[in-house]
Amino acid sequence: MEDITLRQCLKGAWRDADSAVRHMPIVFLVAFVAVLATGTAGYKAQFSGMAASGGSLTAMTSSSAGHSDGFTQGLISLGITFVQTLVLAVLAVFVVRFAMKLSAEPVAVSATPTPILPATRLWDAGIRRYFLLCVALIAGYVGATLAVMIVWIGLRLAGLSSGTSMAATATLAVLVVCGVSYVSARLSLLFPHTAAGGRIQWRAAWEDSRGHFWFIATAALLAILPIVGIATVLTVVAEMLAAAGSIGSLTWGLMIVQSVGTLLYTATGATCSVWLYRKFAAILRAEPA
Repeated sequence: MEDITLRQCLKGAWRDADSAVRHMPIVFLVAFVAVLATGTAGYKAQFSGMAASGGSLTAMTSSSAGHSDGFTQGLISLGITFVQTLVLAVLAVFVVRFAMKLSAEPVAVSATPTPILPATRLWDAGIRRYFLLCVALIAGYVGATLAVMIVWIGLRLAGLSSGTSMAATATLAVLVVCGVSYVSARLSLLFPHTAAGGRIQWRAAWEDSRGHFWFIATAALLAILPIVGIATVLTVVAEMLAAAGSIGSLTWGLMIVQSVGTLLYTATGATCSVWLYRKFAAILRAEPA
């Protein structure tokens, strides 16, 4: 554990993310192309599906062909989510390892114009474990969403009015999201730990984060605020530039902004997790990998 303040954590995360982008341009370029390509494929598939059904959601769900199209769209969305999660997980592992090397040799790295990047295979144990954690996190939120939907359906079948069932469901949704977010924050130290080659040790991560939820949550939130601001500004600019153009140009502009924002968010989140790991990880570091 290191004595790191919140200010040092945030400044260090932003600085390391900027350094990672500058020293690994090819990695970020490949990730950008992959995220943009999958996002474009998903948008085209969704648009073509809506066009084939006359652009009506009712038409898509009122016939066997509509059900088939909906199932196909679901499979495409699942595949795109899988590919994007994999790409972002690999990028995050590269960034985490770079940030850890940066913190281990700050003087040598900063004095070298092009520091030697840590060796990383495209599918080593660290990447596999990190990707597994990402899938578990997504599954947690998806499961929570399904649980809320099931409760809402149950309340409606029980004969409750629409207003009462919606109020109860909204309250439950807030509680469920808070619960899943709490568990995610408590286990967040596993991400940099596994990226560095460590094993998934749930109990150790839970113990290391005990009593530090608010620091972890605050750091993670504040770290991405600049990304949100930048993405918002770029979105407005894209809409202004496309005002005199076509919908297609606006769509491309927004997708590019979304892809850039996703990469920046991933990089900043990864470097922030490294600083949190340096501050709180004690049992995780002590236990054998």
